[in-house]
Amino acid sequence: MTRLILVLAATAPVALFAPPWVKFDDARSMAASTDKLVAVYATIGANGTRDVDNSETANEALACKAVAARYGEFFWVNAADPATAKRVDAPSNGANLIFVDPDGVSLGVWNVQSGGEKAVLAALDEAKAKYRPKPVSWCAAEPEPVTDPFKRRLIVYAFLDGKEASQKVEKALEHAWVAKDHGRMAFHRVEDLASPIAKRFKVTSVPTLIFYDPSMKEGKEVIDRRSSEITARIVRIPVSKFLDKVRKDLIAGK
Repeated sequence: MTRLILVLAATAPVALFAPPWVKFDDARSMAASTDKLVAVYATIGANGTRDVDNSETANEALACKAVAARYGEFFWVNAADPATAKRVDAPSNGANLIFVDPDGVSLGVWNVQSGGEKAVLAALDEAKAKYRPKPVSWCAAEPEPVTDPFKRRLIVYAFLDGKEASQKVEKALEHAWVAKDHGRMAFHRVEDLASPIAKRFKVTSVPTLIFYDPSMKEGKEVIDRRSSEITARIVRIPVSKFLDKVRKDLIAGK
């Protein structure tokens, strides 16, 4: 009997690998400090139901060696519960990979109910291709806040000197999490701390970022300023503040 049990155990399918699952909010928080996306594996829909019986093929694909080798490229969330599935608006058509950025904004949904390893790997590749850093398009001259298109953008005055600390700031501005909203911003680089613009904003050291919202009342246009250690997470604070205001203004018909 003991021998029979051992034989059965040896022949039973065993998942050798599994993603390092974390909670949704923890995954978003960790993503904010890296260049990684959150990969949400949802097997039920946002309404708590599913239109197919099981997702064994997708489960096996997720545990295969080729996919396991790429676990470290994402932060993984298992949305097998209705609450998490609802937060990512998961479809109910079986197993799906939903990739979100640190804001919780979805970059897309990939159905992996069938297709096995190939479908999962394709989803990983396509999601990463949509979340890449982008170079900053610097304004050659200082933006005129009262003219189009600058009066409807967040103007970022970047006081930089090209040294290591400033290079890190440039990387933060190029980060995919920031770059997704480059179209709502205008960037102006300043290297001379003796310039009139540096004196106007009372900037005495580099790197320094000034976040200027032309739509604010006079004297209130600077909504934030950051110096020294500046990361993508720090940049997103004033950017999100500006975008929230834009949304509220649109709702109010301004």
